[in-house]
Amino acid sequence: MMDIGEILAEGELTVWQSLAEMIADRHEIKVLQQPETCMTMMQVLDSVGQTPFYVGEVLMTEATVSIDGIVGFGLAMEDDYIRALCAAIIDAALLADVAEAGEIRKAIADEEQRVLARHQQEESLIAATRVRFAIMEG
Repeated sequence: MMDIGEILAEGELTVWQSLAEMIADRHEIKVLQQPETCMTMMQVLDSVGQTPFYVGEVLMTEATVSIDGIVGFGLAMEDDYIRALCAAIIDAALLADVAEAGEIRKAIADEEQRVLARHQQEESLIAATRVRFAIMEG
């Protein structure tokens, strides 16, 4: 299972916008921090030694909202203000366990399947281009 933050980052923005609008129609949302850009260090794993290292700084957008006093946080790559705000609203709604939480979790699970299918398709395309040096030697 993927991390919810990863699904929110890679899923269809239109799905997140629909969810955020539904939540906003039914609950009072207070924006604690408007979406704004920031820089953060990106950590990745070395493919050989499986050790973490920092690849460099990445532009991100972050936002913070609250629903019923429960704070939600959203983060998006680059300057994607809408995705960051939608992610914060969805995060707060899930943490506040709003009545629509089941519907939100279902939408996230559906989107996770689409993201995983896309990853699998990309992996298949990449696998077709891999070179096996052991075969080339013989």
